Order: sequence, then C-alpha cells, then structure tokens
Amino acid sequence: METKTYTTIDLRKGMGEILDRTRIAGEAAAITRKGKTVAYLVPAEWFEQMTCWQQSHDAPQEAA
Repeated sequence: METKTYTTIDLRKGMGEILDRTRIAGEAAAITRKGKTVAYLVPAEWFEQMTCWQQSHDAPQEAA
C-alpha cells in the first residue's frame, strides 16, 4: 500500500480526514515539513503489533 504524503499545513487543515483515512482505511501517512519527512502516522494496530514484536525480540531468551 502506498503511503500518502501530507505537509504540516495539510495536517492542520484536515486532521480529522487524515486520521479517519489512517484509522478506517488503514492508510499510513508521511508528514513533511519544508520537504522533509518529520513523522509517520500509522494505524494504532500497526504500532501496537510492532511494539509487541519488538518487546518479544528484546526480551532475554530463557535457557531451554
């Protein structure tokens, strides 16, 4: 899926629509300022899954 790109001005003007597209349609969004990406907006489920995966791989492995 292609990541949509929005400027910080777009984000201020259309926050509700951008959040809905992210939450309902599952679209990621790149937020840019002065032509540089400063943040990504992703569905909460994506972030939660990534955090869970990262924690499970960072945890010390028990000896078998």
